[in-house]
Amino acid sequence: MTALSTVGKSVPRIDALEKVTGKAKYTIDEGVGLPGMLYGKVLYSPYPHAEILDIDTSRAEQLPGVKAVMTGTDVPNVRMGRVVLDQHVLARGRVRFVGDAVAAVAASTIEAAEEALDFIRVEYKELPAVFDAEEAMRQDCPIVLHPELASYKSVSFSELRQDLPGPNVHTHHKIRKGNVDDGFQKADLIVENRFSTCRISHCQLELPNSTAYLGGDGTLTVWSSVHLLFPTAAQISNVFGLPPSKVRVRANYFGGCFGGSPRAYMFAAMLALKTGRPVKVVFSREESFFRDLHRLPKVIYIKDGVTRDGTLLAREMRLICNGGAYADATPQIIRNGSFGISQYRIPNVKWDAYGVYTNEPICGGFRGYGNSQPFWAIEQQLEILAEKLGMDAVDLRKKNIVKEGEKNLRGEITHSIGAEECLDKAAEWIGWGKSSEAPGGNLKIGKGIALGNKYTMVDTVSASMVKVHKDGTIEFRHGGEESGQGCNTVLSQIVAEEFNVPMHKVKVVWGDTSIVPYDFGSVSSRTTFFTGNAVRLACQDAKRQIFETAAPRLGAAPEDLATGDGTVYVRESPEKAMTISALFMPEAKGAQKGALLVPEEGEILGRGMFYIEGVTDEDFETGQGTKLTASYGYAAQAVEVAVDSETGIVKVLRWVNAFDMGTPINPKLCEGQMEGGAGMGIGSALYEELVMDNGKILNPGFRDYRFPSTKEIPSGNNMKSMTVEAPHREGPFGAKGAGEAAMTPSAPAIANAIYNAAGVRITDLPITPEKVLKALRASKK
Repeated sequence: MTALSTVGKSVPRIDALEKVTGKAKYTIDEGVGLPGMLYGKVLYSPYPHAEILDIDTSRAEQLPGVKAVMTGTDVPNVRMGRVVLDQHVLARGRVRFVGDAVAAVAASTIEAAEEALDFIRVEYKELPAVFDAEEAMRQDCPIVLHPELASYKSVSFSELRQDLPGPNVHTHHKIRKGNVDDGFQKADLIVENRFSTCRISHCQLELPNSTAYLGGDGTLTVWSSVHLLFPTAAQISNVFGLPPSKVRVRANYFGGCFGGSPRAYMFAAMLALKTGRPVKVVFSREESFFRDLHRLPKVIYIKDGVTRDGTLLAREMRLICNGGAYADATPQIIRNGSFGISQYRIPNVKWDAYGVYTNEPICGGFRGYGNSQPFWAIEQQLEILAEKLGMDAVDLRKKNIVKEGEKNLRGEITHSIGAEECLDKAAEWIGWGKSSEAPGGNLKIGKGIALGNKYTMVDTVSASMVKVHKDGTIEFRHGGEESGQGCNTVLSQIVAEEFNVPMHKVKVVWGDTSIVPYDFGSVSSRTTFFTGNAVRLACQDAKRQIFETAAPRLGAAPEDLATGDGTVYVRESPEKAMTISALFMPEAKGAQKGALLVPEEGEILGRGMFYIEGVTDEDFETGQGTKLTASYGYAAQAVEVAVDSETGIVKVLRWVNAFDMGTPINPKLCEGQMEGGAGMGIGSALYEELVMDNGKILNPGFRDYRFPSTKEIPSGNNMKSMTVEAPHREGPFGAKGAGEAAMTPSAPAIANAIYNAAGVRITDLPITPEKVLKALRASKK
């Protein structure tokens, strides 16, 4: 491969200066100063389950400054949902969780809007509620959240609504490979365990917000902190009955995402359509907790059969997933969360995962998109197997990792897998197999390791446009979202590499559905892979136009030309060259004065579209398919912890990341993803949990919701991040996604280290000091 000049280099972020100097505009800044601005507030249900008997808004409507009060009957009777259409913007007839939206107000001041909420009278009839998913999924559960479930339509994955074991179960995903009964019969050792993960929140710093207003032509413009520009526009269009051309979604920088989507935009859009005036909705921190789409809590039953030499023969997993009051993305999270288990070679597999309605808040995407939870069980289970077999846990993993060219347990041919090298690097750095230095006293030191991965979804499309300016600046447009991960920098590096120009000659346009081409969005670790490929193809299309225009002037064939530093030249005779600006019409008198057009072409506008060819449908009876994902990124993490046997407090001392993301476009940004993921991983393992009581969140704020500070995250010489290059043949310059794999192995790595240190295994997240102490005391009996 030709040496690369920009790709593979840790160039500074293109937005770094404006962010550190405070000049960057965030979405929450948009709309400030718009004439006639109103402020929206939402009234929520205080009950986990109740009938709405009556809503009286008359007193609220009479308050000074109040311009609109809306209830469910004021909104089109259209259900929405990511997979199952089961939810209204404002509740109709019944509320199903504490925080279900009941009414909304628009007023000239925030204070007036908040006061109006106090004057809305809602008469409820409380209904019995169910909070435990295992109880709710029973066939004879007396509480049914959605009696009309059978009539609900599905946007996708309707096959997941078959073989449902109870009236509150909306999803059943299956994998069948080989014969598990036969596998277990042949096994020398069988181990069964139960694990559980808890409900956690994204905790992004910027409050969820949106500003919406109508233009003179009736176009509804919605500013919002979203990472799915075009799907958001489609949802607004569908719910409110607007033509797609009349919905414009815009986004600026926003302060964190990680999959969070509280959807303030639906309320802003609704109120703007009602009043005809600009409306700004900003959730409070408390709202951002109960309106957030939490990480999906799962109860996981796992049974493994293995031979004496450590060969995995059979695995059976049963997952019960508490998706809350509405399905939202839970069906897709359940189905896509099964891809992670494909990293090991297992001939006999049975997987059943269920999505269950309960009277708790809604769940949705979270970094890892359903893959971290199964790894919590799998990566501890492997340690348990290794100990019982008398094997090294790293060797057991490496023995069973699927190899390049092999079929994984979903039927896909494995390609670009650096998992084994990731394990080796992490194990070497942490000093695997060497005893940790014991400080004595109450502190017990131990090491743990785990392997995880994250797929990139396959069935999406990205498009891009590239415009070549007369001064040699290359402008590109994309429909992804810069949510802090640095995608604008990475995509700019791809453009700079394609045109062989410095980074300052690249201009990016993003964040506006009216002027950028379609993109599914910045999710599923897909932006570098999909959007990056689309941008690269658009660059190549623009260069084709340049070469075809320049070829006659240079006396060469278009395929013999190259470009760099604003010039076009003959590859084998670089002295034969011309500037890109010379391709444009010279300035002339009259109407052509200042013309910036290119003869024949008009403008140099490159277009590119990328999608994966050969995508196959999944057999929903077996979970099998030959092309169900675009790629996999692999992550090994090893940690060293100290456990205080007197207090149960766990301190992470050292941490190492070893990741395979193909060819890193920007190694320093990849390092940031790895270390940021480590912080979130430590939080999910040791601290984070939404504490619930009768369906109500008891810790909806940063004062009571625990997550790690910089003091709890190793740094300096105690934090190491390394990359493993396993280039992907379809990735741009061999790159794959990196962001979401970053916390898939974190929690089990910490749990394994605690066991190594103190001899106690915690199977329910989070690993609190109370659980550690309880386990320590039980182990002494």
